[in-house]
Amino acid sequence: MNHPQRFLPSDDHPYSIFRLPEALTCWQAVAVMGASYLAAALLAALGSMVGHVSIVFPVLLGLLALVLVIAGTSGAGVCLTDLARGRPYRGVLSYCVAGLFSLPKLLGAGLLMLLLYGAVLLGVALVLLVCKLPGIGPVLLVVAVPLLVLTVALALLGYYVAVSIVGPAIWDGERVMHALSITWGITRNHPFAAIGKIIGGLLLSGIFAALVFGLVGVSSAIVGGMAAPIIGTGMGLDWDALVGGYGSSHWVGAGIGYVLVFVTASAFVFLLPLMVGVLTWCEFSDKVDRSTIRSSTDSALNDVNARVAELKDKAQTPVAPAAAPVVAAAAAGATSAAVAAHPGNRCPQCAGVVHADDRFCEHCGHKLQ
Repeated sequence: MNHPQRFLPSDDHPYSIFRLPEALTCWQAVAVMGASYLAAALLAALGSMVGHVSIVFPVLLGLLALVLVIAGTSGAGVCLTDLARGRPYRGVLSYCVAGLFSLPKLLGAGLLMLLLYGAVLLGVALVLLVCKLPGIGPVLLVVAVPLLVLTVALALLGYYVAVSIVGPAIWDGERVMHALSITWGITRNHPFAAIGKIIGGLLLSGIFAALVFGLVGVSSAIVGGMAAPIIGTGMGLDWDALVGGYGSSHWVGAGIGYVLVFVTASAFVFLLPLMVGVLTWCEFSDKVDRSTIRSSTDSALNDVNARVAELKDKAQTPVAPAAAPVVAAAAAGATSAAVAAHPGNRCPQCAGVVHADDRFCEHCGHKLQ
């Protein structure tokens, strides 16, 4: 079994951005990502071929291809996390399974981050709605606009940092809420250092991606230019001829070959942004107290669960019957008894008990005399 390069505690920069090229030597990560991208491309091609049967097939196969891409990327991220942490490599199949199991956590974390950012935008909208008031509104906007711009800028900064490192946090074994809490701690304590590392790594990744795709594109053009006079310009696109085995349809085979080339190049290139996030997470997660953050997060979650359980118990507890109907029934019974005892002394309006010398009914106010 291959083992990644291990960094001793005496290393000054164990998670330096210059470790990016190590991602290209991790063949397990390349295999996981390349296989997932290739399978997704084949599913997308199959969906386009059977699209004339029903639109359901392209949609389902497209969703399945998207799941494969995300799961493969997640599996490659787990592999790169092991590389950065100096852990022994697992098998390719293990990384595929780990990426698939990480998919619900990634979706949950992404949904929570979108909700938080949406809450920030909702607060901005409410403040602007208050500033719509006539008279005082323009005065409020003088103060509100700078504060709102600063708030949205900080939210974007935090969201960008969180998106970059919350995935590596989950790949490193953190739970969703722990990953978000630790990410918030990193964003709050080291915002500019973290985003500087991320931007620097992405710039290096972009330069390398331009070189790789430029080289692959030029090489593909050269090969295609040589293939045209050698094989012939009438190579054709007849799929039935290719499957039937009687010549023609060479462009179909060439197209599949080009797809394989660009899928492999993409697998190499997209490993670099993943490695940037992994290195950023590994460096800055060691600069915060993760144990304390986990404990406080668990305590807050336990309090919330206790309150929810208490509210649920209160909602399920049957309400005690009101005493008013009993009192009313007793009063009605007493009135009936009194009426029965004195059938002649009754109010003609409400049949209430009255005295012989009463001029008005004490129950309804009807004039008796």
